[in-house]
Amino acid sequence: MSEIVAPSPIIPDFGDEEPIINQPPSDPADDVTFITNNNSNGSLSGTNGRDSIEGLGGNDSIKGKRGEDTLLGGEDDDTASGGRDDDWVDGGDGNDELRGGRGSDTIFGGEDDDTADGGRDDDWVDGEDGNDELRGDRGSDTLRGGEGDDTLFGGRDNDLLRGEEGDDIVSGGRGFDNVRGGAGNDTVSGGRGDDFVVGEEGNDLVSGDRGNDTVLGGAGDDTVDGGRGDDLIVGGGGNDLLEGGRGADIFRFEFFESETFIADGTDMSGLDTLNNFVPGDSGVDTLTDFAPGEDKIQLGAGSFDELIGSGGTFNPDEFTTLDEFAQNPDANLVYDSDQGFMYYINENNDAIKFLELDSNLDITGDDFEII
Repeated sequence: MSEIVAPSPIIPDFGDEEPIINQPPSDPADDVTFITNNNSNGSLSGTNGRDSIEGLGGNDSIKGKRGEDTLLGGEDDDTASGGRDDDWVDGGDGNDELRGGRGSDTIFGGEDDDTADGGRDDDWVDGEDGNDELRGDRGSDTLRGGEGDDTLFGGRDNDLLRGEEGDDIVSGGRGFDNVRGGAGNDTVSGGRGDDFVVGEEGNDLVSGDRGNDTVLGGAGDDTVDGGRGDDLIVGGGGNDLLEGGRGADIFRFEFFESETFIADGTDMSGLDTLNNFVPGDSGVDTLTDFAPGEDKIQLGAGSFDELIGSGGTFNPDEFTTLDEFAQNPDANLVYDSDQGFMYYINENNDAIKFLELDSNLDITGDDFEII
């Protein structure tokens, strides 16, 4: 019998699905007022109807007032506020300060380092290039960091956030949020509420914070903390450090090829569905605070088939504790209490070390579940 490592990771595939966003007026309708600056620093204010305001060059201050407005900052460092109704705000070049105000607004930061706040209602906020600071505020908002090292905060209600490129800081705030890090080494937290949190690529720091959360590390060597509440915790690919925090937590390990994982309670038009995600598929994870009798270790039936008893449940006779791991043990799931290592013996009689725990824990077969 030889010791082998787990298979190589399969990266989560989130697909290309995006929410439908507002579009700026494309036709010169009679009810649209067009206002354009003359490439100097200026203050531009719209009417109480539908306006299209373009700052062009210079450091401009643009206000939309009432109506469905289109605000274009242009070059340099601009300040733009949509006002009431559903507005389109594009900062363009420069370090811009953008706010949607009331209504379901669409905000693009453009190039450079921007600050954007969706305001009230359900907004779409995209930082695009640069190191941006994005805030959803009230409403169920969608925030995308884009390129650069971005900071995203969802605010109130049920938000969808993704840092994308760069080393991002992403926090859901209040509500049932769907929070994703993207590429880079990210710091991702759910905030208050029952959240779905995933680091995605990179070596991430992932936390559920408060609530009964689903927390996944994704690819890379991640630190995953459930925080307060009864959490489901999955390391994903890489050598991860897992901590449950307060509450009765479940730690899941699987090796099979694909699964559709749905985060209950997010209700975000299908965006809470993860396709082809392979949790626990590679590396050896470290679990720092496992509490036998309170926490659970879930093992996928497609991965740990040698442990299945009658009725598809976990067979406690397949678990044993040894003071020191030895060749050809009597069970297929072995806890080396001296080292704190957990091994699975597969059908080829190979010992796969998939987990490191504290040593000398009082673990029994009741601490495991087959799913």
